[in-house]
Amino acid sequence: MSLRLGRLLGVPINVDVSWLVIFALIVYTLAQFYFPQANPSFSTAMNWLAGVIAALLLFASVLLHELMHSYVAKRNGIGISGITLFIFGGVSRMKEEPSTPEVELKMAAAGPATSIVLALLFWWLAVAGGRALLGSFGLGIVRYLAMINLILGIFNLLPGFPLDGGRVLRAILWGSLDSLDRATRYASYIGQGFGYLFILGGFWIMLFGGFLSGLWFVFIGWYLNNAAQQSYQQLVVRRALSGVDVHRVMTTDFPHVDPGISVDTFVHDYLLKYDYAAFPVTKDDALVGIITVDEIRDIPRDQWGERTVGQVAKAPEEERVIDENDDAFDALMHMAEGNLRRLLVMHNTKLQGMVTQDSIINMVRMKMQIGI
Repeated sequence: MSLRLGRLLGVPINVDVSWLVIFALIVYTLAQFYFPQANPSFSTAMNWLAGVIAALLLFASVLLHELMHSYVAKRNGIGISGITLFIFGGVSRMKEEPSTPEVELKMAAAGPATSIVLALLFWWLAVAGGRALLGSFGLGIVRYLAMINLILGIFNLLPGFPLDGGRVLRAILWGSLDSLDRATRYASYIGQGFGYLFILGGFWIMLFGGFLSGLWFVFIGWYLNNAAQQSYQQLVVRRALSGVDVHRVMTTDFPHVDPGISVDTFVHDYLLKYDYAAFPVTKDDALVGIITVDEIRDIPRDQWGERTVGQVAKAPEEERVIDENDDAFDALMHMAEGNLRRLLVMHNTKLQGMVTQDSIINMVRMKMQIGI
């Protein structure tokens, strides 16, 4: 699940909710260990403030790293439908795969190059500004940012997909094997291997007393392993949905519910009769709400005859809307990121259909079964 932050360079920016946990862990680590050791004269309050500021600037560095990927992609004719950020990096949702290994290579190299340039910039600020201009507080933060951006740049160059180094490896394999699918599969296996190595190394460090350091390694390994698996799965799904728009996967034959009927009538004549999870509530062909079992569950049984569907249905504004000509893969990614059960397909305020994850996955499964 992710949270929408806004748009930059025309690209929607989202933050994965797991980032909040990692952000708190980074602030704690900086405030309790890094800054007290780097600047013993800092007070406890200064250490915590420095930790928060440094973590936020680290996030900004990661955002710039990922934006450079998107910039290079757009320069090479690849549309970006959104960016989801993690504290270790991010994922740019490309509307299509790179057309050639050369384009993939340029896109992959842009991120680490940005992090290394940022490391050099912060190092220069530390040297040129020093304590006299930046003060002990500012100098400590700048030194940390120089170090962490260098680490991020080097870390992302590890040849484990979907890290940038793994994408470089995929570009090389793609050029050698002349197959994007095979190159992605092999790069994904290597990425999972790196993930397991980090996890095992983390537990080993924890056994010998380095609990916090080991915990970081375990978390990074878990992230790498899951990201590698999901990246290959996304490629398979994207290929299966190539050329498929929302119109082909949306459901249109669901019954419409009148807002004036009672909840009791809705339960027995619709909810228990039809195999649908959500029902549109319409009046004169205009959508006035959506009703599901979740709304019914909160109503006492003895009130079902008194309450109407129109009184308990969710407003259409609470639902995410998509156009029937949008890409089905983008629709699936929107639902996965927002933990959404469905998307409404609207045209001129009229409901055309609904899209669910199941309807898209069924299309993918069918295409894979018949080999198209």
